[in-house]
Formats: sequence, C-alpha cells, structure tokens
Amino acid sequence: MLGAALALTGSASAAPPRVTVLTDSVGGVLFWDEAARNELGRRLDLRIEQQPCRKLVDPGCPAENSDAPESALAAVQRLGTELGRIVVVNVGYNDSPDGYAQRLDEVMRALVAVGVERVIWLTLTEQEGVWAEINDEIHAAPNRWPQLVVADWAALADGRDWFADAPHLNYLGAAAYAGFVREFVLDACGAECAPPFTFCGLEHTLNGFDPVSAADVDCGMALPIVANVERGDRGAWACSRAVGADYELECRNGEAVIRILERSPVPAVRRRGGVRLANWFFRLRGRTLTAREDGGASITIGRAPFCVPDAPREVLVALRLRKLTPNGGCFTVR
Repeated sequence: MLGAALALTGSASAAPPRVTVLTDSVGGVLFWDEAARNELGRRLDLRIEQQPCRKLVDPGCPAENSDAPESALAAVQRLGTELGRIVVVNVGYNDSPDGYAQRLDEVMRALVAVGVERVIWLTLTEQEGVWAEINDEIHAAPNRWPQLVVADWAALADGRDWFADAPHLNYLGAAAYAGFVREFVLDACGAECAPPFTFCGLEHTLNGFDPVSAADVDCGMALPIVANVERGDRGAWACSRAVGADYELECRNGEAVIRILERSPVPAVRRRGGVRLANWFFRLRGRTLTAREDGGASITIGRAPFCVPDAPREVLVALRLRKLTPNGGCFTVR
C-alpha cells in the first residue's frame, strides 16, 4: 500500500469546511474505497492523510513506499493551517502503550497550535492486548484536552465481520467506518455542515395545502412523504412539532430533513384569471374554488366560504375575497 494524501470536495456547499483524517493503513481504507470516501466526504472538503505503518511521533515502521514513514506529528507540522478546524486521528496500531499518552499530548499541542478546534480520536480495535492498553490512554485524554472527543471505534467494531485481518477493514468495514466517523464530524461541524434546504412547493394533504421544504432529499420524494406523514404513516421518519420556529413539523431520516412550513416562502401571484402559488394554480369559478398541481388534474376545493387550511390563505387574499373573520381565517366571494 502506498502512502498518499487525497482531497475530496463535497458539492452541496460553495465553501465546504476542511476536515483532515490523519491515519495509518487502517483508516487508509478511505483512500482506496471510493464509496466509503464519498459517503464520509459529502458536503465536506475532505483530506485523507494516510501512511502505512504510521506512528504518532516517531517515524513509522518500514513500508512499501518508505523505510521511515511520516509520523502524525510530522504531518501536522507540514500541513499547518491546511488541516482545517476539524481533524480525525486514527493512529496507534504501530505504537507501543509505553509513552503513548505523552506522544498523544505532543500531537495535540501541535494541532491546537495551528488552530484545530476539534480533534476526533478513534480507539483501536482490541484484538491485541497492547491496543487495549493504548485505548485506556485515549479514553483518558479528554481530561487534559477539551478539544479532543473520543470516537470509540473498538466498542462498535470488535466482533463484527468487517475485517480483512486483525485491524484492517474489508468493504463492509469501510462503509461502517465512514458512517461512524461521519457522525462525529457532523457533530463537530454543526450548522456549517448542515445540508441546504430547498423549498419544494405545496403538497395537498388531509390537512389542506402544506408548504414543504427539504434538505438532503429530493423534492419529488419529499412531497409524497409529507402526504403519508399527515395520514399517520411516518415509516422511517422521526417527526416532531416545532415551537417558535418558521415551520410546524420537522421529520428526519438520517441526515435527510423535511419540514412543513408555517407559510409559503414564495408569494401568490395573480395571472390568467387565477392565482399561482408555487407548484399549484388556483381558479375561482363562480363560488367554486378549484386547484391544479403542475402536471396534474384539477381538483375541487369547495364552494364559498373558503377557510384556511383547506385553501392557502395567500391564495384567498390574492383572489381578493372578502374576510368573514377578523383574523382572516375564512373568506367568501364579494
């Protein structure tokens, strides 16, 4: 295996945050497994700095590409501020437990000195006793370094069929590793790594017309999901009501998010004898209100008076109907 650095830029954000992974050949599976790398790197400027036989501070054991592979400390000193504010460290399989805590501290001092704000440090699988001893030192490190978060890979991975040998991963392990690390990275990154929301339009549900916004899920899927949720069929989506927000309901499935908004973020527009609101066109025929979704058949909402939420308030106002209630909840023809 050759030592190398790889950069992968996510496409969902104009300026994705830099995240650097400092690893030996175990985390180096991300360099060779494109699917796992792409999963970890979504919406990130991901840099994989992998080196077989890497150690924390001392040059590593002889490998295919070098008799003395670059240490994690040397990589930090070489890259400096190019590391970004979030760094993942998966180094220790080639170190001894004696003095590991001191070497960890040396690497942490170097990381903090170049502006790294969060270090995600993975534990080692524990097939060998010395690796379990090193994990004890890793677990103790946050007491000295508040910037360090322990990602307990050993607790998740040991005993699984994810390994090609004692520490190295097969393709199943690579996928699990990428998903595991990504959770910690997103938690450290916060709103900067959150997927952008797209306004999808209105969905006609049992409750009327719901304005829908979605992130990390296609609008063509988000709209019918909202209809199912309003019928009580949430499937894999975990939903919660919002208080004091600009949305009424938020549903999550992994990183995908769907929101039912309080109101449409786009205005209702009068045109050609009716009113367009997002992906629907509304028309008043006498005392009857009809609606047609783009590409769909016309439906009849009902006869006057019309009340929210059976019809969108923005549409009733744009049709210049007369209010029947002080708060504008119900309207009728003039």
